[in-house]
Amino acid sequence: MKEKKTKDLPSVEVSLFCQQTAMLLKAGIPLYGGMEVLYQNYKDTSYSAAFQKIYEGVRDGGSLYEGVKSAGFFPKYMVHMIRAGETSGELDQVLESLGDYYDRESRMQAAIRSAVAYPLILVIIMTAVTAVLVLKVLPVFKEVFLSLGTGLGGTEGAVLSGGMVLGRIVLAAAAVLLILTLALFFIWRTGGKQILLNAVRMLPPVRRLLDKQTAQRFADVIAMVLNSGYPLEHALELIPDLLPDKRNIRKVENCRELVEKDGDFAAAIGKTEIFEPLHQKMIRVGVEAGQTDRVMERMAGIYGMEVDEGIHRMVSWIEPALVAVLTLIIGGILLSVMLPLVSIMMSIG
Repeated sequence: MKEKKTKDLPSVEVSLFCQQTAMLLKAGIPLYGGMEVLYQNYKDTSYSAAFQKIYEGVRDGGSLYEGVKSAGFFPKYMVHMIRAGETSGELDQVLESLGDYYDRESRMQAAIRSAVAYPLILVIIMTAVTAVLVLKVLPVFKEVFLSLGTGLGGTEGAVLSGGMVLGRIVLAAAAVLLILTLALFFIWRTGGKQILLNAVRMLPPVRRLLDKQTAQRFADVIAMVLNSGYPLEHALELIPDLLPDKRNIRKVENCRELVEKDGDFAAAIGKTEIFEPLHQKMIRVGVEAGQTDRVMERMAGIYGMEVDEGIHRMVSWIEPALVAVLTLIIGGILLSVMLPLVSIMMSIG
């Protein structure tokens, strides 16, 4: 019998797992014992089988990386950062940072849902109202108008016909919006995340945000691995698995090839343009001063703040944009109702 695929763990649960595991490590509790406790806590949930795999992986192999990898529901970024943390000997600090990262991501996802959900619900309601008006109410207006015996050839008839046409246009626009929203949701849920990511990357704000996220993760891994005394080449091997889009993956792979060929990390950074020009100069100074790990820590902090600010700005635009669309729909509805009423009043007058 084919094993049922485990659903993805929400960001808030990922954050909780990382924070709990970090506390266990800092308290000196054996990792396998802590994983057994977590497995017992999730035993009666849909994640029971996955947490059992984590526990068994840690118990048998002593590696949290192998455990979370076999679970199959943790984000790729988290899994590989745990691998980097185990490699560097700083797993507790990495888990603590991951807990904070996914806590912020959870709050951001909640903000996005809030910004989208309320206007979208109003659009659905207005679509239903428009459908009733166009399909039920406006035909009644037409019958009333015809019963007056004036026909539909004059100005009043034109106004009435225009209102009915406008109502149908508004209804069609709202229906298209809802279908598009449902289609995007379906694509996202059925594994088309990369397709949508490639599409939205054509938007300059999204492209800049993804580039900054690449720089942040690049700097994070480099700093952590160098702090542990591991070679730079090892960090460069980890980074491509942490990136969401192919364009930036190619940049990192090109950077690794240049470092392997020439051994000049600062020059490779400049050629691949992973960082902004000013920051490239800061990195070169840091490398020449033998402070590569510290300058990369600084870069990770700078780009981390810029990514957070960029996401907040994008979220702040979602609700006003949907409200603007909703305003147009409501205006169309009012016109589609008022124009026939005006035409009837003109005919009576």
